[in-house]
Amino acid sequence: MPFPIKLSRPVNPKRVPSFETILANGRTILANADTWIEGRTFKPSGTIVQTFTKKIPTGPPWFMRVSRHPPSDGTFSDFWDYLGENHAKNEAEYVPDIAKATLILAIEPGVMEVWSIHYELTTPFSPRTFTVLIVTHLETVTPRQGWIISIPFDTTADEAMMAMEERGVRGKYAAVERIRELDDGTVEWRVATTTTVGGFVPDWITSRSVPSAIAEDVPQFITWLKAQRGVVTATKSKGSNRQTT
Repeated sequence: MPFPIKLSRPVNPKRVPSFETILANGRTILANADTWIEGRTFKPSGTIVQTFTKKIPTGPPWFMRVSRHPPSDGTFSDFWDYLGENHAKNEAEYVPDIAKATLILAIEPGVMEVWSIHYELTTPFSPRTFTVLIVTHLETVTPRQGWIISIPFDTTADEAMMAMEERGVRGKYAAVERIRELDDGTVEWRVATTTTVGGFVPDWITSRSVPSAIAEDVPQFITWLKAQRGVVTATKSKGSNRQTT
């Protein structure tokens, strides 16, 4: 089955899929997770993060990570409050390379928003700017689960939107995140993503670093989350949602 979310087909101000279409496409990607090839297992800061890979006919491969978290890391509500709410703004607080996250357009505030995310990368890489349409959805089902879906957004047809983006090489990424509460009270955090950083960096070089990079996001978020909950003190090192049944 073809992947319904592609880097080669970014959405734009004149072509925005419906909320229902984007959510359905995200579900489709994770519904086939059992066919992905198991990759490396990482243990950043003691948390087990399993990675997987899925090659597609055109474009860079997709990568997925899966981690499970006890209540000491945070409850489902904690995870949703800081991942499902203000997703891009919060991400800029705990991912070291993100210098700025700018809201470009609120199609439906808190549910469908366009954000420009600016990365200041280490030498020899130039700054990168990724602009995405972010869709969030909290399901009122048992067990509880929520979705955060990011797809590339092309602003080039709108000068006002382009002016709001930070200067940098234009990259593209897509991601499907699912936060699920398990029967024993633990939280499963699953993220599938694909990216091309643009410029003169070949996709195969980027792909080699993706598994370890997405695994490292886990302890960065958990440390930051605990700081928000008052469990620990953390600093970032430089280097409402629609509900349905």
